Amino acid sequence: MIGAEHRKELWLFTTRFPHGFREAFLENELPVLCERFEKVLIFPEHADGELRPIPSNAEVQHPIRDPFKGAGPTVMLRNARVVMKLLGSLMKGAPTWKQLREQWPYLRARVGQFIHRAEVIRRELMPRYDPQRVVVYAYWTHDWATVLGVVRERDKRLRYFSRAHGFDIYEQQNQNGWIPFRSFQLEHVGTVYCASRTGMEHLRTRHPRIAQRFVLARLGTTDHGPGPYDASGPLKLVSCSFLIARKRVLLLIEALKNVTVPVRWVHFGSGLEEQRVKEAAQSLPPNIEVEFKGMFQNADIMAWYRTHPVDVFVHLAELEGGVAVAAQEAASFGIPLIVADSGGVRDLVDARTGVLLPQDPAPEEVARLLDGFKAGPMAGPAFRAGVRQAWSEGFEARRVFHAFVDQVLEAHEQEAVPVG
Repeated sequence: MIGAEHRKELWLFTTRFPHGFREAFLENELPVLCERFEKVLIFPEHADGELRPIPSNAEVQHPIRDPFKGAGPTVMLRNARVVMKLLGSLMKGAPTWKQLREQWPYLRARVGQFIHRAEVIRRELMPRYDPQRVVVYAYWTHDWATVLGVVRERDKRLRYFSRAHGFDIYEQQNQNGWIPFRSFQLEHVGTVYCASRTGMEHLRTRHPRIAQRFVLARLGTTDHGPGPYDASGPLKLVSCSFLIARKRVLLLIEALKNVTVPVRWVHFGSGLEEQRVKEAAQSLPPNIEVEFKGMFQNADIMAWYRTHPVDVFVHLAELEGGVAVAAQEAASFGIPLIVADSGGVRDLVDARTGVLLPQDPAPEEVARLLDGFKAGPMAGPAFRAGVRQAWSEGFEARRVFHAFVDQVLEAHEQEAVPVG
């Protein structure tokens, strides 16, 4: 671990964190970042939602007052060269001209927004930037990675790295199956730290010329101790996700229609499909008891796990990004997992932690596992202890995030990250 004498200032660019509920996984990472850096400045792209508690040496700043404001004609002309590079990146990356035309009004507006944000960053932040002292971190390889690239076009001192999770890795998770501005982002960002091995391998395959710049750095979750265990009563099932189509909570409902044993199902999360999911749940048989908890802050979910016995965690998402953090959290309490194979979940889910289903599991297959769960090997204390051990080895927050910061600081100290 790099010692205190090497502590620096970190600039962390997020989408919303610490506002609202999203990017909850940063709640586990930020305490370690604040231990290892003298100061952490957080720059959310959007400032909607209440602020969550953050460590005392972290500070939220909002240099971008209006994230949807575009640059005016004079500013666009002044940045004509980088505007042409952004447009060239779109033409290079678009699968077809038709798809580019379909998204053109939106993408043209995005170019203006990027130029405006970059001008604000150059004016308000770059006078404070010391490349020897300040470490710059884009939490997604997405908008901020593009904006920082625009800044770097005018100020080559800027060095920054990013994380990549899901939609910023997999083309199919984006409209028309492509990631706009990708070549521009990768021209400027240094190391891209991937949240799963699957994601890292995907990026290395897609961009073999710079494969060495994609590095595995998993997310981790905080150790709250083992969860309570109670073998009596109904099968106690928990799921936790946004209620949106790709999380496939409706598939879990279809599976539960085929389960014959008593089940108490608790779901954390809400979203666009909430009404549809709740209506579908009304058709469940009387042996299935359901409670929709809605949106909870992450700390409140962890407090619930500490006091409520859970037999099994089920996650059937169709398009997962990294190693689903909700599954990591459940495993940290020793809860066995039944998870559909998507994104990087196979980094966590195997015979030690539960069952890795096919990417498109049949409802009957899920139902069979749930029906037989209590009579099977996953139901006992020994298996639960093994789940927790497997989580601890690969996903305990302090371990993985300290290792991540070691990598970041070593690269920064040695100026060893190849860019451009």
